[in-house]
Amino acid sequence: MKKIIFIASFLTLLISCATSGPKDQTPEEKKADLYYELGTNELMKKNYLGALTSLLKAREFSPSDSKIRNNLGMAYYFKGQPDLAVAELKEAISLDKKNSDAKINLGTIYFEKKKYKEARRLYEEVLTNITFENQFRTYYNLSLVDLAEGDRKGAFEYLAKAISEKDNYCPAHFKLGQLYSEEYKFKDALASYREAGKGTCVSEPAPLYEQAVTLVNLDRKEEAAKKFQEVITKFPTTQYKKMAISQVNQLNHHIDSEEESLSINRKQTEVIPNSPKF
Repeated sequence: MKKIIFIASFLTLLISCATSGPKDQTPEEKKADLYYELGTNELMKKNYLGALTSLLKAREFSPSDSKIRNNLGMAYYFKGQPDLAVAELKEAISLDKKNSDAKINLGTIYFEKKKYKEARRLYEEVLTNITFENQFRTYYNLSLVDLAEGDRKGAFEYLAKAISEKDNYCPAHFKLGQLYSEEYKFKDALASYREAGKGTCVSEPAPLYEQAVTLVNLDRKEEAAKKFQEVITKFPTTQYKKMAISQVNQLNHHIDSEEESLSINRKQTEVIPNSPKF
C-alpha cells in the first residue's frame, strides 16, 4: 500500500499496491493487471496523464476491480477532476465495502470540500475494519476533522492515538507542534517538531524550519540561527530557503540592535557616575 503525504497540510491519500494476480487468470484479467501496474507506477512517479491512460485501460478489462477504481480515482483527483474522482471512489467502495484506502481517499476529498460530517462518517467506518494496518492515518485524519469543527481536545486525543499506533508517524508530531505553538507551549512544540523531522519526513524542510522558529520563541537565538542555516544548506531549492534567509537577516539585525543598545548603556553607565552633581 503506497501513500502520498503533503507536508503543508498533511492530508493523507492512499494508493493501492500493484500486485500480481493468480496464475489461472483470463487474458482480460492479465491485461487488466498489466495496465493496473503500469498506471500505479506512473501515479507514484506523479505522471498523472500516463497513470490515467493506463488505469482507464485497466478498467476496460476489469471494471469490477475495486483497487483499479481507487487508483483511477486518485489519477482523476491529481488531474484536477474531483467530481470524476469521487465517482470512481464511490464505485470502489460499492465493489468492496472493506476498501479502506478508497474510504480514506473519499473522506479526504470531502474534508477538502468542507463536508466534515461525510468525511468523519467514512473515517469512522475505516476504524471498524480491524484488519486495516494503517489506522494511525485514520486517527490523524479524524484529528483534522475535529480541528476544523473547533474541537481541540478531541484533536489532541486522536493525535495521541495516531502516535500510539505508530510512534514515528511524523505528520501527527508536526500537527502537535503546531497546536502547542498556538498555545505558547514552545518547549512541547520543539519536542514535537524534532520528532516530526524523523522517519518519512526526514527529507521535508517544514519540521526543521519550525524547530528554528520555535527556538527563536524560546529566546535561543544562536541555536535558531544555526538551525535556519541548516535549512538553507539542506533545502536550497525550496521556499523554506528564502524564508530561512529572511529569518537569519532579522536575527542578525536584532542581535546588532541588542549589541548597540548594550553599548549605549555601557557608555551611559560610564558617563553618569562622572557627571557633575547638581
